[in-house]
Amino acid sequence: MVGAMNARSTGLNVAPRQTRRSWLGLAVASLLPGAALTGCERVQQALQPTPVLKVIEERQTQFGRLAVVEVQRKRYLAYGPGSEIVYQSVLDLDRPLELAASYQRLMMLGVVYAEPHARMLQIGVGAGNMTGYALRNFPGAVVDAVDIDRHAVELGARHFGLAPHPRLRVHIQDGRAWLEASQAQFDVIMLDAYDDKSIPPALMDATFFATVAAHLAPGGVVMQNVYLPGVDTRRLLPALRSALPQVDVYRIGDSAVLAAYRGSARTPQALQARAQALDAALRPVHPLAGLLEFRVGPL
Repeated sequence: MVGAMNARSTGLNVAPRQTRRSWLGLAVASLLPGAALTGCERVQQALQPTPVLKVIEERQTQFGRLAVVEVQRKRYLAYGPGSEIVYQSVLDLDRPLELAASYQRLMMLGVVYAEPHARMLQIGVGAGNMTGYALRNFPGAVVDAVDIDRHAVELGARHFGLAPHPRLRVHIQDGRAWLEASQAQFDVIMLDAYDDKSIPPALMDATFFATVAAHLAPGGVVMQNVYLPGVDTRRLLPALRSALPQVDVYRIGDSAVLAAYRGSARTPQALQARAQALDAALRPVHPLAGLLEFRVGPL
């Protein structure tokens, strides 16, 4: 985070592997938002005429060129160069308090599954869209936010509204390494870390999910973002279920969100009652009860 952010980790633990990420060239007629270090919702949408891309700020990082760009009233945090945009964060400039990426709205169902939801962890922060939303809409929650790239988080503070907050602790570190060193437990753990292709292998094996489960408080839930065309679910699901046997699936387009937990299966009726109670008490920007309608069968 920006230097003024309180409780930021002192060590910078950056994975040595450097990847190539794609960019949106001015000659490209389609917009392909998708996965970089965080996020992973790719939606191809033909735009005619060719959209005008405005570069707000850019930096050279360990992971390639990183820039804040705007296209048709949407602001993206994206890596490049190349011929497509692959973003890790998006902000609708006309509705800045909303979550512009639909999968991010599904991730907020973690507060429905976890009771309480006072301690939240996000691995894969990017510009902090979900982090900021959680702080604004769930006033009792304390959020630990972990991201490997300090530049992404700094640009989130400059251009996406992520600000220092007494209930926010930002850690610039590899997510798995941070979790292995932590002794904390959490009610909601949101996993949203991606490289330019998929979930990094170190964040989708059985050992990692065992570590995640060990940091889950009783009654807690893990919310895993899955970009279906890019993730090998035949590998992911067995590893996840080895630590957290109950997995409920929510889906919007090519994006799925998995709610994984221990204990008895949560019935749709119980989840709906909990969501309605939270909607009445908290009045979140995106009502939780409606998001439950996106539950589907097993992947």
